[in-house]
Amino acid sequence: MSENNDLFKEITEKVPFYKRTKFWASLLIFFIGLALVLLFYKTVIQDTMSDKEVAESIQIVWHDSIWVDKKVRPDEATIVPSFTFKIKNTGKRPLQYVGFNCIFQFEESGETLGDGYVDAVKKPLLPNQVSDEIFVRGSWGYRATSKPAFIKNMANWKPVIVKIYAKTKSSGQVLLGVFPIQKKISGIKIIYQDQAESK
Repeated sequence: MSENNDLFKEITEKVPFYKRTKFWASLLIFFIGLALVLLFYKTVIQDTMSDKEVAESIQIVWHDSIWVDKKVRPDEATIVPSFTFKIKNTGKRPLQYVGFNCIFQFEESGETLGDGYVDAVKKPLLPNQVSDEIFVRGSWGYRATSKPAFIKNMANWKPVIVKIYAKTKSSGQVLLGVFPIQKKISGIKIIYQDQAESK
């Protein structure tokens, strides 16, 4: 009879929670779920930026423009507008995977001289940090018999502007600014008449 009582006691005795298989299975499921939530936050929510946040987080702090060679032949030269700039992260979190679309166009008519796209910010750009120089050039420009011929005809050049748009993985294209393209040609130094007279 005592043997039966001992057997009954062993069956009804409570097993500590940490020795139960169900406890460890539940704990494992909890940690897997937590890891998935953190992964979702990191890859989807944290990296998501609204158009407004993009506009508030990117500031062009320096820029320069010049016309550069596109194609040079013995009897012909072609130059296209280019734009070089730096951005500053004015937001509260790092910027990454930011692309810039630069649309070159005549200021008066709005006719496009082509656009250039560049994925510039691949490594995280921390808040208040300034990027390296970002270079973009247009597709079309002016054609002449030689580079000096552009200078002779510079008075007839129509004003050209560039519109800079930024885009992250999750945002639309956000306009950062509109800038004039200078009448400077790479490789040619222009001496104006009043400069020559002062020498």
